[in-house]
Amino acid sequence: MENSRLHVARKRQRQVFMKKLILGFAGCALVLALSVILSNGFVDAHGNSTESPVRHKYYKSIEIASGDTLWDIAKEYMNEDYDSIYAYIDELKYINGLTSDGIQEGQYLTVAYYDTAFR
Repeated sequence: MENSRLHVARKRQRQVFMKKLILGFAGCALVLALSVILSNGFVDAHGNSTESPVRHKYYKSIEIASGDTLWDIAKEYMNEDYDSIYAYIDELKYINGLTSDGIQEGQYLTVAYYDTAFR
């Protein structure tokens, strides 16, 4: 009789242990599945190859030649990063401390330009 009770108690312990083991594995699987699903929503740190390359702003000094105007220089160095040629001329005047459109041959002017190369 005692053996029978002992056998039933051990059987019950095994059943409880197996339930806990199965619930533990199911919980781990659920956490793993949720982390995989939720991690797909994060942005890839390396970006997408279809994205346009990052453009960096650089400055260089140019010597003003005979007959050069701010308009001519703006046409040569301006790109689509500026709203208009007037915006680029305003930036040229600002970074060079100019208060008028007048420039002289032989002077140096700092111009801004954009490039995808990181220097």
